[in-house]
Amino acid sequence: MYESTKLVELTQGQIKYNLLDSAFVMPLALKNLQALNDQQREFNYIQLSANNYSDKVKVATESVKDFYDNQKESFSEPQKIKVNFVELSLSQIAKDIQVNDDELFNFYEDEKERFTTEEERQAQHILVESKQQAEQIIAQLNSGTDFAKLAATHSQDTGSKDAGGDLGFFTLGVMMPEFEAKVFSMKVGEVGAPVKTEFGYHVIKLNAIQVGDIKPFESVRDDLTKLYKQTQAQKLLYDLTEQLTNLAYEVSLEEVADQMSLKLNTSEFFTQNNTQHEQKFTDAAFSDVVFNKGENSEPIELSGDRVLVLRVKDKLAQRQKSFNEVKGEINTHLTTLLAKTFVDNIAQKISESLTKGDTEAAQVLMDKNQLKWNKVGWIKRDSSKADVIIVNKVFALTKPGDSTTYSAQSLNKRDSIVIALSKVKTSNKAPSNALARSLLNFESDETFKGILTTLRNNADLEIFIERL
Repeated sequence: MYESTKLVELTQGQIKYNLLDSAFVMPLALKNLQALNDQQREFNYIQLSANNYSDKVKVATESVKDFYDNQKESFSEPQKIKVNFVELSLSQIAKDIQVNDDELFNFYEDEKERFTTEEERQAQHILVESKQQAEQIIAQLNSGTDFAKLAATHSQDTGSKDAGGDLGFFTLGVMMPEFEAKVFSMKVGEVGAPVKTEFGYHVIKLNAIQVGDIKPFESVRDDLTKLYKQTQAQKLLYDLTEQLTNLAYEVSLEEVADQMSLKLNTSEFFTQNNTQHEQKFTDAAFSDVVFNKGENSEPIELSGDRVLVLRVKDKLAQRQKSFNEVKGEINTHLTTLLAKTFVDNIAQKISESLTKGDTEAAQVLMDKNQLKWNKVGWIKRDSSKADVIIVNKVFALTKPGDSTTYSAQSLNKRDSIVIALSKVKTSNKAPSNALARSLLNFESDETFKGILTTLRNNADLEIFIERL
């Protein structure tokens, strides 16, 4: 483990911190980065989707057949398996457990702590620096001065002074030990002697006590029943899982189901890449023991506190799908490709017309295809006024001159857009400390990566990846 230890020392140790401390950023680079970060762009766009133009294109039958012949391997159906399985479920076991009053009451006695509320006390306090200050405040309280007013004026506890020093109700274990020891020894209405903690001296007044209580048996019967069933079910599940493990190793799955009075379930056919079953279930089904040898699986623990054992019932080998099975799928795919080319051409023609200043020709194309401008306006790089892909493409365009820049862009396999970038404005704001720190971190990280690469390239070392 020497290599991994050294790597941690390098990446987290003094070398990296020294690099960060010695790294610097050129003022001009930081200024330019701040300007780019704050830059705003004004634009609108037209969006075209191939989904709306599938009726404008037609795929030749021979093209569908040619695609199938050239891509046959893409149209094979993977091997499938159907399994039988038996299942132990914590929820089902709990549902079947019968409870009598004697057992439930004994359980209540054992679990009383769960149904006990702790004593709570409400206090006010005034925090000051010295004992002398605390004693002076107590003298004022004894002469009738209002506690809340003194707290608002003198307390150094900013969290409670505006509330008159009120700390609300709290139980033991919440406050400082010295503080709560005093509070829980006082009587209601009492102002105690000053208490010293690491924060200073506290003048405390106890306002109220909520006595701890044990909820009666009948009031918690429903919750108690659920808890009892859950506890007993967990014990039973453990014992039954052990029994299931032993039987699954010795007898067939049908015999396991019979001896343990479990339902023998059967799945639908599923592939190794299915999504309807948990990964542990699928892995067990396609394991060598189950899939190839035809034996029972070991018990598998699944979500929801379920344990099951499975065994293969039937298999379907991988097969090549016929042309007739997939021709509809291929036709849809090719139609989308043609429609995408169609919308790309429309977008390009609109962009070219607008660039030439032929707005009339562009509008004719837009009207013919029922297109309209999506008004966006001014945005920054992190704007949510448009899709992030569109925003990125807008900020990748060259800054326009005196006239609007138009550009046809492909968004994805189905959509295209025409962007109208009209204006760009930059900020003269001074670079922020946060941006400077981010750039420093980036620079030092890049430098550090370079150092590590150089050290590895020049050192006579053998790196065992599996040990890292």
